[in-house]
Formats: sequence, C-alpha cells, structure tokens
Amino acid sequence: MTDQNPTDADPAERLVRRTCAWCGTWIEYSGRGRRPTYCTKSCRNRAWEVRSAEARAERDRDAGTATAKTEPVREVVSRPAPAPPTPKVPTRIADWTRYLGELTGQLRDGDLAKKYWDHPKLMNGLLDALDALNEVTPGGLENLRKRRR
Repeated sequence: MTDQNPTDADPAERLVRRTCAWCGTWIEYSGRGRRPTYCTKSCRNRAWEVRSAEARAERDRDAGTATAKTEPVREVVSRPAPAPPTPKVPTRIADWTRYLGELTGQLRDGDLAKKYWDHPKLMNGLLDALDALNEVTPGGLENLRKRRR
C-alpha cells in the first residue's frame, strides 16, 4: 500500500492501514477523510517537539550561536540526593572524653547554654549514661568518686 495521491494510485488500491510515524504501531484507516499520520495526540506532540527542537537547533547553527550539544533532549533522569553522612559514634574512651569536653565547653560559653528548653533532654541522656556506667563499674560510681578527690 502506497501513500500516494489518490489520482496517481491504481483506482483498485486503497489504504487500509499504516504505521504511526512516531511509535510504529498500526493505525486503521476507514477510507474517509485525511489519512492519519500518528496513532495518538501524544505521538503527534512528541514528533512536533522533536521537529521544532531540530528547527531551533538549525537556526542557532545558522546564526553561529549553537552550543556544542545540538541534539534535542530525549530523556530526563532524576537521581535522589545522597544521604548526609551519619555522625561517627565514638568507640574509645579517649574519643568520649574529648566529646564530653566539647559538650562542657558548649554548655559554658556556647549556644547550648542559651537553649534552656533542651537542658532536660540533655540531663536525661547524661543521667542514663551515668546509670549505665554505675552498673558496669565494679563498686559503682561511689568508688569512682572516692578516687577522683
């Protein structure tokens, strides 16, 4: 089946179906009206977008303002942002004492001293840590307090 003008074609031949110019699926033709070129409006729109992008690129090339990449964009990929790094939890006593020293300094002259509404949460966390230390220390914290003085 050819897509010729009806006056040029054999009168016995008539178009029954053709493929979509964009996606290649079969389109049935009833024999009346304009012969379909695209199967759906979305295929017609996609083809027009490519044609118009190519025309714009050609105009830019002719004007000398074309960038290095003149192909139309065919897909856009979205990638999730990388997760922020998780803070490293100290595992050695020296690291913990350094962190607790930094906490003490921030409480004395930093922004943590001004955020009094967060102090109960901080105190509860420190008391939980002291309770755990009391449980694992031979003789408990009383024995440690005697050594400190």
